[in-house]
Order: sequence, then C-alpha cells, then structure tokens
Amino acid sequence: MLYLSAFALFAAVPVAPMECQQIPNWERVVGKQPRWIVIGEVHGSNEIPEAFVNAVCLTSRLNPVVVALEQPTSDQPAIDAFMQSDGGLAAQGAFLKAQMWHFDMKDGRSSEAYFQLFESLRRMFAAGLIAKVVAFQPSTFKTQPTPAEYEQAMADLLIAAAQPDTTVMVLVGNVHAMRTDVPWQPTYTPMAGRLPREQTVSLNASAQGGAAWNCHGADSCGPHALPDPTPNHQVFGVEMHAEDAMYSGTLHLGGPTTASTPKSAVE
Repeated sequence: MLYLSAFALFAAVPVAPMECQQIPNWERVVGKQPRWIVIGEVHGSNEIPEAFVNAVCLTSRLNPVVVALEQPTSDQPAIDAFMQSDGGLAAQGAFLKAQMWHFDMKDGRSSEAYFQLFESLRRMFAAGLIAKVVAFQPSTFKTQPTPAEYEQAMADLLIAAAQPDTTVMVLVGNVHAMRTDVPWQPTYTPMAGRLPREQTVSLNASAQGGAAWNCHGADSCGPHALPDPTPNHQVFGVEMHAEDAMYSGTLHLGGPTTASTPKSAVE
C-alpha cells in the first residue's frame, strides 16, 4: 500500500519538490473536471490524511488547488499564519495554540497525523502547489443548529472557498461526504449533497479494518477497532459508483489503518 510519507517536523528546512505517488484510477476522478473533490473519512487514522495529501499532490499537477479541512472557522487566522511561516519550532508552537488542538473530545482532527497533514500542506503552499488552506467547520452559530442548518453552513463555506479555475479538495467526516439523504431519522441532506452535483465528486475512504483514534461519547476517546467492510480485499485505488449512489466512489486504502494519537498542544 503506497502513501506519501509524512515530513519531519523538528525544524524548518528548504522546500523540496513534491513527488506524487500514483493512485490507481485517480484520472477517473479528475477527468470529470469537478469543482469540488470531497474525501470522507473516519477521523483518527494515520493513513487517510497521508492518502489525502497524495490526492492533493496529484490534482495540483492539473489545476490550482484550494484545500478545505473540517476545522473551526475561528482558526482560519492561525492556519493562514502557519501556511505563510517557515514551519520552524516557533511557528509550530504558535500554531499549536489554535482552538483545534484544545477541544476536550479528541476525535482525530487534533491528531499527530493531522499536524503532519498541515505541515505537508504548508510545504505545498510554499512550493506554489496549493492556493490556500480553508477551515469550514462553522463556528459562528449563536444557538445550536439543526443538522440541516449545520450541513448547509458547511456547504456555503465550501462554495465561498471556490476560486476561478481551481479545484477544492475537501477532507471531512464521511457522513458529511454523503450525496444522498442520511438513512436515519430525522432525515437531512449532508454537506456534499448540497454542493452543485454535476461539479462534485465525493469519495468514501475505505480501509480493511484496523483502528482509529476517535470518540464514542465524551468519556470514551481512544483507539477503536474498525470493521472490515471489504472482505474481497480491494486493492489501493479508486472505484467509481453509479450516479445515484451515496458516494460518487470509494477510495480503497488497500489495507488496515492505524490509530493516530492526539497531538500534544502548547497551552
């Protein structure tokens, strides 16, 4: 199973050219010339953020890319500052003061793997491969939104993030990545289903078991085993689905995931 290796985070180093590894059938995704490519995940693995970085790298060869991550919009200034930094120890320390690293529930989006994801994106930004990194988890609601209101707010932020002649690459929880109504009550349409359908490709990242660091309630955050939904042992690559399917396709990881522990944050 091939993934883009994570970069060392100990000190600022010169930006080296990115080498993308091929994702079998990725050409079927970019060949649709989508405005938005959404990858849905189970938060808390090492492998999915790495695979996402590689998908961004491949897509940036064809089109300028805006990266959108499921992080609080209130942290946008901290993200911008880190992207424009040298990535050194001082920049890392300042970035680790952002809200995303300090939530009580560690659902995987404050993991070591996510910090490495940001560092990889910083290097890509410095190399001119991506135009911007955007947070799109709404953080301005004054009262508790309904699921539909929350999903619409996420979609609105992604629509606003789109720039002329760019591809918006989105990493988000896999429920938000559904194109069809959720199969439970109350029924609502997730974020990906609220983006322009003809301009959106939504993929569900699927592992063959393994583990992820996430929360099953406020008091049960930690590494949890994942089921293996692909007993036929699908190889690494993209499988496209029917037009009316819940997702446009599946990004098969080709093996199990490993849990990524929370990133130690500076108070």
